[in-house]
Amino acid sequence: MNLTRRAVLAAAGAAIASGRPQITSRSGLRMEQHGDPTRPAIAVFLPSQSAPAAVIEMPEHAWRRVRENDSQAWFYKMYGPDSKEIKVTWASTPDTLSFRMEAAAGFTLNGGARLTGDRIAIQYEILSASEPRLAAVQAVTCVRLYRPFTDVFLERTFVHDELGLQPIAVATPERLAENAEEWLPCRYISNVGGRATPYKVEKLDGVTRYFRPRPADAPFIATASDPAGWTACTFSPTANSVFTNPARTCHHADPISLSVQDGRASHGVTMLILRGSVADAWKRVSSELRDKD
Repeated sequence: MNLTRRAVLAAAGAAIASGRPQITSRSGLRMEQHGDPTRPAIAVFLPSQSAPAAVIEMPEHAWRRVRENDSQAWFYKMYGPDSKEIKVTWASTPDTLSFRMEAAAGFTLNGGARLTGDRIAIQYEILSASEPRLAAVQAVTCVRLYRPFTDVFLERTFVHDELGLQPIAVATPERLAENAEEWLPCRYISNVGGRATPYKVEKLDGVTRYFRPRPADAPFIATASDPAGWTACTFSPTANSVFTNPARTCHHADPISLSVQDGRASHGVTMLILRGSVADAWKRVSSELRDKD
């Protein structure tokens, strides 16, 4: 579906009327700033829909380690008690919603979401005035999926491994005989690359964490819609794991910036919402990842 110029202009008029920054692509996808503007997030809408198919928390939280063996130290938490103290300024261009966040401990985070066709590219620049040398820093993007992508029992959520496209939770068939109250809360995690490891289940802070024994061969996670016809996928060239929280049907494919020397780091993730199957999404993403090698 390609929108006419008249439809694009009409969508732009609706954005002005709503008071929220909003962008519509010629594919029909629409995104707008979502919720409290001091907690950066965008909502993504399928063509002609009034309820979001996804909400992207950008970021859900952000942390750093000054030295390699340090624990993670948070400088932003979307749901933290001090989030209201953070200053956020939004801006927009014809294809991008962006913000500048003055976060805690001398950190500035510049974020942007660019919508082109069926692709949303999330990019962060992290600036550290107080700690220019960092062993690691990360802004964590949570892609929360809603109808038609909701997948509580992970029947339609896939990764790609040596056997091809596989359900992320294929090692846990008993989940399909459980009630939601028995299955949730949980996380399902797949390492990317490396050797197969033993199937592992652990509990942390009341949440059951399942570790997939066979690693994915690319940082790619995708969920098919119900009814079929659409696929939402999230990927990043350098993430070392992917995971989902099925209570939210969320996607994570988060890279980390290592050995920062000048107080400046950048990384990002990409989301596709396309008409087609998980196989169609994998064909697109695998080709792009090969081009980056």
